[in-house]
Amino acid sequence: MLLWLQATLTALAVGLAAGGLPSVRDSLTHPVHVYEGDDALVTCVVRDAGDNTVLWKKEDRERHSLRVLTAGEARVTADRRFDVLHDAVPPEEKISSGGDVWVLVVKEAKPSDAGIYVCEVNSNPVVRSFHKLSVLSRALQPPPENGSAPAPFGGEREAPRRHNYTTCCAQRNVSQSCFGFCDIQSILDGNTGTDPERCEADFPAIVACMADGRNHVPCCAKQRVPDICQDVCRGEYTVITDNIKTHFSCAAYTEPTLACIAQGVELLPSPPEDVEAEPLTEHSLNVSWAVPRAAGHAITSYVVNVTLLRIFDEDDEDPEGLEDGPDGGYAFGAGDPDPEQEEEEEGGGEEDGEAEGEMEPSEGTLSLSTESPVEVQITHNLTIPGTYSSTIVNDLQPYAMYEVRVVARNLHGESLPSFAVRTTTLAPAASAAAAATAAGDAARAPPPLPDVRQCCVSRGITQTTCLDKLCEPAAAALVQVPDLMVCAPWAGETFACLANGVDHSPCCRARGLPHPCLDLCAGNLTQIDFSYFSCLKHMTSYTSCLLQGYGVLASAPRRVHVSTVDTTFALVHWAPPAALAESVREYAVRWRPLATYDNEYRAAAARRQPFVLEGLRPGADYEVYVEAVNAHGPGAPSARIVFRTESEVEEREEAASLFHNVTACCVEAALSGVCMPLCSYDASMADVKALAGVCAGELHKLLRCGAGGRDHAPCCARRGVPPTCAPVCAGVLAGPVAAAVAACAPYVGNIVQCFEEGAGLLPGPVEELHATRVDDEGTTLQWEPPRDASNVTYYEVHYQKADNTSMHETLSRLQNRLNVTATTAELQGLEAGSLYTFFVVSHNAHGSSLPSAVLLLNITHTETSGRGIAAVTSPPHSLAVASHSATWLTVAWQPPEFSLPSEHITYRLLWKSAADADLQLVVTSVTSHMLEKLQPNTQYIVYVVAVTDKGSSLPSETLIAWTDPAYPAFVEAPTVHPINLVTEGGSMTVLCIAMGTPTPTISLYISGRLVRQEVTRHMVTVVHNVTRDMDQIACYGDNGYGTPMQASRKIVISHPPHITASVITMAAPGDSVALECRVEAQPEPKMMFWKDHSGRVPVIQGGRHDIRLLAPEKDEGEYVMRLTIHKVERTDAGDYFCHAENAFGSATRPVSLRIRSAAAATNVTACCAEQNVAAACMDACSFYLDVEAVIDRPACIGDFDKLMKCAADGADHRGCCAKGGVPRRCLDWCRGEPLLNSKLCVLQHTKTILACFHEGRDRLPGPPLDVRVEHVDAHTVRLLWDPPAKNPAAAEMYRVLWRQRGARAWFKNDTRAASLRLTALKEGAAYECAVSAGNRLGTSALSALVLFTPGSRDKYITSAASVDAEGSPAGVAVGAGLAVVALVALAAAAVWYVRRRRLLGRKSSGGVAFENPSYLREMNMDHIQVPSGQPDGSVGGGAGGRAAGAPAAGAGAAAGAGAGTGLGASLGMGLGLGLAPNGGPAGSAVSSGSPTLSAAHLEALHVPHVAHMGRVAAAPAEVTPSLHEELKLGKGGAGFKRLK
Repeated sequence: MLLWLQATLTALAVGLAAGGLPSVRDSLTHPVHVYEGDDALVTCVVRDAGDNTVLWKKEDRERHSLRVLTAGEARVTADRRFDVLHDAVPPEEKISSGGDVWVLVVKEAKPSDAGIYVCEVNSNPVVRSFHKLSVLSRALQPPPENGSAPAPFGGEREAPRRHNYTTCCAQRNVSQSCFGFCDIQSILDGNTGTDPERCEADFPAIVACMADGRNHVPCCAKQRVPDICQDVCRGEYTVITDNIKTHFSCAAYTEPTLACIAQGVELLPSPPEDVEAEPLTEHSLNVSWAVPRAAGHAITSYVVNVTLLRIFDEDDEDPEGLEDGPDGGYAFGAGDPDPEQEEEEEGGGEEDGEAEGEMEPSEGTLSLSTESPVEVQITHNLTIPGTYSSTIVNDLQPYAMYEVRVVARNLHGESLPSFAVRTTTLAPAASAAAAATAAGDAARAPPPLPDVRQCCVSRGITQTTCLDKLCEPAAAALVQVPDLMVCAPWAGETFACLANGVDHSPCCRARGLPHPCLDLCAGNLTQIDFSYFSCLKHMTSYTSCLLQGYGVLASAPRRVHVSTVDTTFALVHWAPPAALAESVREYAVRWRPLATYDNEYRAAAARRQPFVLEGLRPGADYEVYVEAVNAHGPGAPSARIVFRTESEVEEREEAASLFHNVTACCVEAALSGVCMPLCSYDASMADVKALAGVCAGELHKLLRCGAGGRDHAPCCARRGVPPTCAPVCAGVLAGPVAAAVAACAPYVGNIVQCFEEGAGLLPGPVEELHATRVDDEGTTLQWEPPRDASNVTYYEVHYQKADNTSMHETLSRLQNRLNVTATTAELQGLEAGSLYTFFVVSHNAHGSSLPSAVLLLNITHTETSGRGIAAVTSPPHSLAVASHSATWLTVAWQPPEFSLPSEHITYRLLWKSAADADLQLVVTSVTSHMLEKLQPNTQYIVYVVAVTDKGSSLPSETLIAWTDPAYPAFVEAPTVHPINLVTEGGSMTVLCIAMGTPTPTISLYISGRLVRQEVTRHMVTVVHNVTRDMDQIACYGDNGYGTPMQASRKIVISHPPHITASVITMAAPGDSVALECRVEAQPEPKMMFWKDHSGRVPVIQGGRHDIRLLAPEKDEGEYVMRLTIHKVERTDAGDYFCHAENAFGSATRPVSLRIRSAAAATNVTACCAEQNVAAACMDACSFYLDVEAVIDRPACIGDFDKLMKCAADGADHRGCCAKGGVPRRCLDWCRGEPLLNSKLCVLQHTKTILACFHEGRDRLPGPPLDVRVEHVDAHTVRLLWDPPAKNPAAAEMYRVLWRQRGARAWFKNDTRAASLRLTALKEGAAYECAVSAGNRLGTSALSALVLFTPGSRDKYITSAASVDAEGSPAGVAVGAGLAVVALVALAAAAVWYVRRRRLLGRKSSGGVAFENPSYLREMNMDHIQVPSGQPDGSVGGGAGGRAAGAPAAGAGAAAGAGAGTGLGASLGMGLGLGLAPNGGPAGSAVSSGSPTLSAAHLEALHVPHVAHMGRVAAAPAEVTPSLHEELKLGKGGAGFKRLK
């Protein structure tokens, strides 16, 4: 079975490809019938679909094509009545689409919807299942009964009444949910209300109730129900188990079977009841019964079947039923009785019967002759008149086991046999004893019990409870704790009376009573306490010891032994006990299995020996003992006997060795070891499923060994296997595998049962066929008989003349045949010079073998040597293209039809293109091969030859195949499901479809990242945990021909609102202040401002409050909500809340407004004086810069750099300036840096810049104060600083820049704390660092550079003054000279640079504006990652100050995480250091391309720096941006210099 099931269910359905392919074998392929207008559900079950797509298609017969309806869960057809139901698995299980069941829904079905629907999986090869849909008109009526048909049993045909057997089901404990199957009408109407699979365990009881004890087999046989499906007609049900033989199909015969049962329960009698069989002598049994419950009044006769049991379950060995006995009696379950035979039996039965109560046999009593062993009968069938209810069966074998059944008959048929009764005839010695007993010799009564009650009364006990329970030996076993407590004062007297002066302790000790209980047994108890309560559970054993001590119980039976041990039964024998044997009424036989969880003793009563132990397990150990029971109870147990039942496996192996050994065949055929579990008629479905993909390529070996070279087609026909599967019953596949699977998979159990049955009945194939003589007149053939030739009756030699056409055909019958009984054949009179084909078939009474190997001879004189010319296997057949593309062809074929099952076959595949002259050879052991690296649109020629140790077969048919033309890949736009409801954090299914030949490689890109790549035409991908940036879906296809193609789609990802806003906004009374929040949400949210979060008090539009909700301009899903408060008052201070909500959630973020208590502390006048502003220009310097006072004074143009320095107040306002349209060349003023040419900026952009100064003076923090270094160890320092003096609350983040002195690269780290730990520094090396403060609006200027040396507490330098004090005047002079030289060089470079920039500017005047990634992007503080670890942060030091010197892993890496996002990008604009504007990895260095600045350039206008030990510290500088950066600089050429 393994063989076939493997073939069909696994390998075939899977497609003879590699393991792990999808399977549709569990699909419901029965026709679906619906009425017009109802919804139709067509179900397909796809196992192991993996990443393949499931498609539903409908057959279009007019166009001879398939129309695609659905792909995955997406509907393809425009007809909205079609849909797919599919349950997806949870995301955590796997990425691909989940679930095994795909249901095609056809809503409001129309007649035009009827037809064939195909469930297809686009695997390689493609897997399909076919489903038929019928749409019925509601006007249809069932056809009338055929009035011309003869009425059954000579009466009018009457429609069977409703057969409801629910009461029987309830009595048999059928689950209440399965009661729907307890009514035939409900089954026919399909209204059972429960899935049949859920009631599988209850079906044996349901079917037994359905048959109701009637034998419906004759009716079923007349309705052509196959014998394998007639078990239901007998009230039996074959439970579907893991064994492959139980998976057979009888669905097509359900209606005729139920019709026979419904009719039979109205007409047929039920079985006789209360059947008993009592042995009378060693040769006779008395059989009696009661009238059947149903139709008992019309009984015409009874048939008593008495069968000698050679083995215990002989009836189970004959699945066909009880065959006719040697005496010609009626055989149950074998079909309709023979009328003539029945008349004879009924006629004779009137004489053979026994009247009720009569025990003497009549003249016609059946006798059994025992003179000759040959004449010994096994089965006796006695026909008794219907008026009798007992009979005596004589002439039986002595001391033998018989099984008795009784069948009731009437005019319409018969009942099923009654329950079997098994008994043994008496042994010769026991016969006399039985006769004596029958004559009235009664057993002698046992001795009386002592009068314990009188003893208790004499001792003064009057309590009734104590007298009834503790003074009666038989009631002592019922004593409970309350009884002991009540009788405690008289405990000594009661137990002394029970002991009756005898010490019963030895018996109690032997029976396992605990030590405290021995006092009770001895009768010397003085008082009772709680310690004796544990004895109550041993009172039964205590009572038994008392009775034994009284001498009233029989002793143990003697000579106990076991005989006739079989697989499931054994006989137990014993001799009567030595004491009181005459008082024994019966014997208690107790047994239990050993070494199992179920080791409780089971008991049965026996009146005489031997006793039959039934229901044992094969190959198991058992323990048995016997007790003699008289009127007082059981006596002492006998010795315990341990025995083992016979092994059923050994018996099967012994039986198998006599016939066909499937396992040995598979070994000889070189079946791989991993597939050996499938090489068995009892293969399990679990093994088939697990090994299907692995063993699919060796299916032909399993199939040949399963059939064993025998022709099982007649058996298959008898068991309902359709004719299309007849080749499978012969062990071959005559056509395409897929067609065979679709047709034969439901009948796999039928076929395997035929395989197993035929292995013991049919003859095997002949071997070693060869020609020993060939001349001009004929030939002599010789062969070896089958390996088990005992059942061969004759051999049939087939031969016929062959030509160039017929020699390649494989025929099971040839024109000429010759029957012989020997293993040689002389064939004369053949046509000389002609070709002839020969093969041999063996025959017996049950059937025939398959043909032997084929011998092709030229009838002309030929010299032979050795054994002659050997026959070879027939050629491979059914050569076909299994799949194809532009560059490959997969060719498949079927193995030879005629070959020995165990023959090892290899194949030589020869192929070439039509243009080539030479054939190419491929040798393989499987029946398919892929030809690769072929040319597109090219013709190829292929054929196959089978090779065995006997030689090569003839070639198969020649196959001419074309490869497909090559077409470039064409990609359709990706389909996303759900279409408009993809949510953040949820899942989406993306379908990519790419056409083209060869099959293209499809790549799925999501937001530019490659997610999946596969060679297929349909790729379904389920993406879990969708994020909002996954809005660009692209499918890319390429097959190596033409230009690759990509199709994209932008999707909308719904997500709840996310709000970003500044934390604190400072304002002075009377100012106008804007509180602004940015909201990211999809779909558009409802936005509002609250003043009180708990009370949700909204801010109302109007008065001094102006609320603006700005829709996105470019970025869909980004909104701005702005609250402007005019003429701020102190009561306006406090927390405001930005709130946004949509269908997916809500978000709230606070923004705080703080009122400055005093005017700004910045003194611009002092700063101007410090910067040496000319006296004529000091009018512009007050607490705020008044540029209007000096803008018309040409003498002040040169001091504008200094004025801007003071007005910037240590902050970087470039972001605000860029938004205000300040060009790039003027942006340095926005951070207080000088310009090369400031005239244009003074005239056009001064007011904008000053407005930004005014706007940011309360929002941007000043530089951190008091930056200092603390020593930790030789490689670690801790940087600390104080919050800025200006706007300390606005400092949301600090950026630390540091490097080793002399290195060109700077490291940066961000932290929220006012400290940072630097680790992995070089001991003794000089380092420098600076700190700036910032928030999302901008940054401050850098603090003063701090120099430090790890490992030395004395070399920290914290200011430029200290460095200058240490330097000598000579050093300062030299530095000043070098600075002058550097300044001249810089001036010249600047002139060259400006000119070059103008030239470049002309080239880029296209007017295209791009987003400035640094100035125009506001920072989201929620995305900033703060260094973890210590509270103040910890980062690693660079090695040698090299640009590639990244911080050490661990703390350093953690500290810099997120430095390139959010605040990092914003801070990089204003630090004036060597950092790229977009940041970088934590601790990563950015290379510097600028030379070290000279000392002459160190004026107060720039970031302070110091010189140390004659060397100049290089301050961070800026360089010209790259071309890529320049393209993003913004409108009008404004931008920034790349920070280094």
